Order: sequence, then structure tokens, then C-alpha cells
Amino acid sequence: MLRSSHLRSSFIALSFTLGLALHGQEGTTKEGFALAWNKTITAVPDSLSNGAHRFPAWTITVFEADAGTALDIWKADMKAIGATVTGSKPMKALGVRIPEVPEGTTMLAMSTTDKKAKLAKLTLAFGANDSTPIAGSAAQEAHVRSLAVKYNRTVVQAQIATYEKMLGKASSKLSGAQEDVAKNRKNITKANSKLEKLKSKRSKTQTDMARQQGDIAGLEKKFALTNDPNDLEKLTKSRGKLVKIETTIAKLMSQEADVQGDLAKYQGQLEENSSEAQDRTGTQADVQRTVDALKRKMDSIR
Repeated sequence: MLRSSHLRSSFIALSFTLGLALHGQEGTTKEGFALAWNKTITAVPDSLSNGAHRFPAWTITVFEADAGTALDIWKADMKAIGATVTGSKPMKALGVRIPEVPEGTTMLAMSTTDKKAKLAKLTLAFGANDSTPIAGSAAQEAHVRSLAVKYNRTVVQAQIATYEKMLGKASSKLSGAQEDVAKNRKNITKANSKLEKLKSKRSKTQTDMARQQGDIAGLEKKFALTNDPNDLEKLTKSRGKLVKIETTIAKLMSQEADVQGDLAKYQGQLEENSSEAQDRTGTQADVQRTVDALKRKMDSIR
């Protein structure tokens, strides 16, 4: 049973590690998160229509995201700077306050998904209102590019959060397995100590038994010679003591057997839990490597 459980635990850990390794060869996690950044951030000149009104715009790419995610990130960003977001196709952020445009500017946003490339295209434009464009400028373009950096970092930060949560669970499971190992070792130490005490007590009792058997042999010889009732009484008492000693030895041997059974159980558990702790250590290390890779990836987005 312990061996079966051990094999099952090892298989699970090996499957997880192999899964990470295979994905690592492809440069992605099992969820499809890229483990390195090899993209170029640009703000491409474009245009955006709001009904009959056409605005000069810039399109940025938010990698590993769809249109909905890109717009959610933009919307949260606009709300964070005090703008009110309304509408759809395009969405509008009213009362935008950034240095690159006049105060109270309206910002418009639309997004599309490229499923095959696993990315979203986010098109952004500025207007005095939702019908009057503001002429484009290098400062606006630079600002939009900075948003591309920010939004791609936001996507990767969410990926990091996913794996940090997994890391927390892996660390918790590892800690639990290590506690089980420590508990098993403590139980083994206690059982060994108890076993040694029982053996010592049994050895002493067996010495007493040998002495008692010697006394009985002497009394038997004496009674055979004297046939004295007093000698018979002494012999009977001595035999009674021997029975008690033999009973004590039998109990001690039974207790030893019980402790040895417990010891075998604890040793089996230690083997299983040590194997599990080793597996958990490997799993935690794999997840930690992924977290580290994703953090390096985020730092590379510029």
C-alpha cells in the first residue's frame, strides 16, 4: 500500500515536472504564457471612427491578450486617472488629464483580437470631445507607446500572480510534507527509545528468571532429600515467583512486538513522506523558476 502510494506520488510529480519541461522547451507554460519577451513595442499611426467622425489615432499591440482584456486594462487605467468611461465601439474616457493633451480631453478606444497570433490590437485616439479630433503629436505618440509598455506589463503581472499563487500552494504542500517527515522521525526516535527500555527491562527480568530457576533447582534437590513440608512450601512459593516472572517476560515481549510494529509503520511512513517531500521540493523549484522567468520577462518590456 505504501509502495503504491509512493509510486502514485512520484508519477504525479514526474508528470508535472515533465509538463513544465516540455512547455519550457517551447518557451511557454502549460497555460500558454511565454517565458521570455521577444516582442517590439510600437505605436503605429492609424485612425479611429466614431460614427461619421474620423480621428487620427495610434494602434498598439497587447500581447497574450484578447480585445476584451485590452479594453479592461485601458478602462481601469482611465478610471485610475479620474476619467469617466462610457460607451462601446468605441469606448470613451471623458475628462482625461495627462500632460500630453489639453485638460478635459476625451480619449477613444477600440480593440480587436488576433486569435492566431494570440494578441489584441488596441487603437487609441484623442479628441476635444467625441466628435472633434485633436491633431496628433509626437508627445501623444510617445504617451500611447508608454501605455503599450504599461499594458503589456499588466498582462505579464497577471501571469506572475497566477504562478505566485501556485507557488504559495506548492510551498504550503512542501511545508506539510516536511512536517510529516519531522513527525515520523520524532515517532521513530520515541519508538526506538521505548523499545530499548523494554529490551533492557526484559533482559533484567530474564536474569531474575535464571536466578529463580537456580533457586528452584536447589530447593527441589533439598526437598528430595528431606521431604520436609517447610522445604516444599519454600519450593512452591519459589515456583509461584517464577510464574510471575515468566508472565512479566511474556508481557514485555508482547509490548516489544507492538513497538516494533509501530516502528515498521513509522519507517514506512517516513519513506513515503520523504519521497513526497522530495517531489514537492522539485515541484516548488519548477514553479519558482517559472515565476523568476516571468519576472525577467516583465522587466524586459520597455
